Amino acid sequence: MKKKRYLIKISGEILKGTLQYGISWEFIDSFCKRLVAIINKGIQLGFVVGGGNIFRGEFGKIKGYNRTTGDQIGMMATVINGLALAERLRANGVTAILQSGIKIEGVADLFDRDKVEEVFNNHGTVVFCGGIGNPYFSTDTTSVLRALQIEAEYVFKATKVNGIYNKDPKKFSDAKMYDSISFDQILNEKLEVMDLTSILLMKKNNMKLMVFNMNKESLLEKACNGERVGTVVEE
Repeated sequence: MKKKRYLIKISGEILKGTLQYGISWEFIDSFCKRLVAIINKGIQLGFVVGGGNIFRGEFGKIKGYNRTTGDQIGMMATVINGLALAERLRANGVTAILQSGIKIEGVADLFDRDKVEEVFNNHGTVVFCGGIGNPYFSTDTTSVLRALQIEAEYVFKATKVNGIYNKDPKKFSDAKMYDSISFDQILNEKLEVMDLTSILLMKKNNMKLMVFNMNKESLLEKACNGERVGTVVEE
């Protein structure tokens, strides 16, 4: 029987915990304990991690700002976060390897599908960082690309909000959360779920997306057990 395999998109913002910026080791350790419990049930998890807790591209928007360099700094931030996540996964008993869109000798190799399969088959996990190796592409797009490459059943966007809303719930008290929604509806209503490139890529490849609050008790575990939580996006 084919094992459950999911790609989890983790924002860098989540990894800072209650800190203003940087990495909260206490949060990552607690989070990884939850992940290890899921992996030990035979569920295969891959991760794409962002870098917003360390650097966000818009911070550099000053006169003469070079977007390519800014995006490269952001890629390096995701490598730092990926190293932290992989270290805590290993510390809690799971083999974790780091694969990057940019090869960094002695730190992270480029994407290798055969190596991914080998690690998954030996009850380990893979953390993807460094974006796709090129500027102008977000970690949202990286998540979808890696999910396609590893044939993940779902892309999970683990966030700090409960799901997808028709408008910003932080600004509007009457915001409505969707239990399910289509990619076309996201595009037509211009909902800011993930960037346009990633939404179009999922739509074209008939992928499934689930958006939920990873800090809410048991939602991550329920999603990995095959339950529908938060908002499900599919055609």
